[in-house]
Amino acid sequence: MKVKSIRYMPASLLIIALVGLTACGSGGNTPANHEPGSKHTSSNTEKPANTDDKKNTSLSYWSELGASPSRTLQTYNDALLYQELEKRTGVHINFEHPAVGSEKEQFNLLIASGKYPDMIEYNFISYPGGPEKALADGVIIELNDVIDQHAPNLKKYLDEHPEMKKQISTDSGKMYVFPSIGIGNHGVSGGLVVREDWMKELGISEPKTIDDWTNMLRAFKEKKSATAPLTLTLGNLNLQQFNGAFGVGTDFYMDNGIVKYGPVEPGYKQYLQLLNEWYAEGLLDPDFSTQDGAALDAKVVNGKAGAFFAYIGSGIGKYLPALQEKNPGYNLAGVQFPVLNAADEPHFITTSYEFRGEGSVGITTANKHVEETAKWLDYFFTEEGHILKSFGVEGVTFNDVSGYPTYSDLILKNPDGLSVSDAMNKYLRVATPSVGFVGDDRYSEQYYVYEQQKSASVTFSKYQQNAYQTRLPLISHTPEEANELATIMAEVNTYREEMFLKFVMGAEPIEKFDAYVEQLKKMKIDRVIEMKQAAVERYAKR
Repeated sequence: MKVKSIRYMPASLLIIALVGLTACGSGGNTPANHEPGSKHTSSNTEKPANTDDKKNTSLSYWSELGASPSRTLQTYNDALLYQELEKRTGVHINFEHPAVGSEKEQFNLLIASGKYPDMIEYNFISYPGGPEKALADGVIIELNDVIDQHAPNLKKYLDEHPEMKKQISTDSGKMYVFPSIGIGNHGVSGGLVVREDWMKELGISEPKTIDDWTNMLRAFKEKKSATAPLTLTLGNLNLQQFNGAFGVGTDFYMDNGIVKYGPVEPGYKQYLQLLNEWYAEGLLDPDFSTQDGAALDAKVVNGKAGAFFAYIGSGIGKYLPALQEKNPGYNLAGVQFPVLNAADEPHFITTSYEFRGEGSVGITTANKHVEETAKWLDYFFTEEGHILKSFGVEGVTFNDVSGYPTYSDLILKNPDGLSVSDAMNKYLRVATPSVGFVGDDRYSEQYYVYEQQKSASVTFSKYQQNAYQTRLPLISHTPEEANELATIMAEVNTYREEMFLKFVMGAEPIEKFDAYVEQLKKMKIDRVIEMKQAAVERYAKR
């Protein structure tokens, strides 16, 4: 969905909404509406509400801080975004953050305590039993009437995008969060990266088919002495990469409305056979099953690998400057997801859902200021709220350049030596999902410093729409289904992972694939497929 497709309520209605939001303070001038991508109105028309004569509303908000933001912040209260938001709305937020690294345990303790803050930022799809169970447990409240009455900007968006409304609703039709919604045309953040300088030297064109890949990896091994022509971690292989060429996913996927489990399909046997051949020939890194990210980094940096999986920001953005300093000719290129035939398009791509899940906010049953909370959250679905969250304060973190919000040197050339990512985390909430809109193209166009990053972003995302045909929708399971599914999949995953390594590394011949499939069926994988199919059909009826 292009950012220009977003529409907001008329300015007169927005004024009414913001007057209600600042009920604890007298209203000042309120922001006018703009379409994302349009010329940003000067700050003179965005005066914060005057709240000097009355006490501000104070709300508590539980949220992960995360490893990256914690490098520059102790709490989101220190972020410019929320400080400015308090000036505009008259609402003070008391953030509560679990310790970095223990978020899951702290969330479980929070739920068990029964003492909830006013808001919880969490992916309730992963709540035990799903969002319906979180509602039934009395953790969060149903939001249908709340959004209808107190969140006009979000309501208008959902009316215009009914598929998003389905995604943030339970099977019984109950909306449960203020969502984090992906926008923009660059939803794929990582993919396969190759040594472009080696390819140029060897006269190799960009690989498209599996045969192209095999020939390229052989050339890297034989002519560049690469000891790990293709280096990956085991986790990388859980993403959609070479498997897609054989028409199967690495997990559950959709095939013309039918749920299938990739690891039992005939195409998966072909995929395993390819990896086995590459492994035996020395084209696939022999350490793929045990190495971590640091070991992979070392092989890339030391010129032992010619192809690997990398994220655009933390991968390409890390390798290029470090290696070009030593070798000015060093170059990388992101390449398209492999296919079997040159005329094919990739359909299995790891890309984000429009509804992010992470970063979305539920209002708890302990909240005594539901109306004020809803209006505060709804501000993120206005153009002003989106600009504030993604770009910050005009004249401080960005400047309007011919209608384009351009990050200032405080972000791009931070005087304290912060990286672009760390500076963004210190002042904004743009690099990770949070309530409102995420993934604005104008952010990614500036975040990626190198042309190789920008090119990779275009390449990786070129066919992202195809992924919508093969990935499962954001389904929910009943509590009973969830318990049964967890029991079955614990055994299935252990066996599948064990056999994956044996097939790839040659400990088991590929001829035993049929016996492996039969064993998965004995473990009731068909029952899981049945439950997934039922959940997909319930989703379609929302």
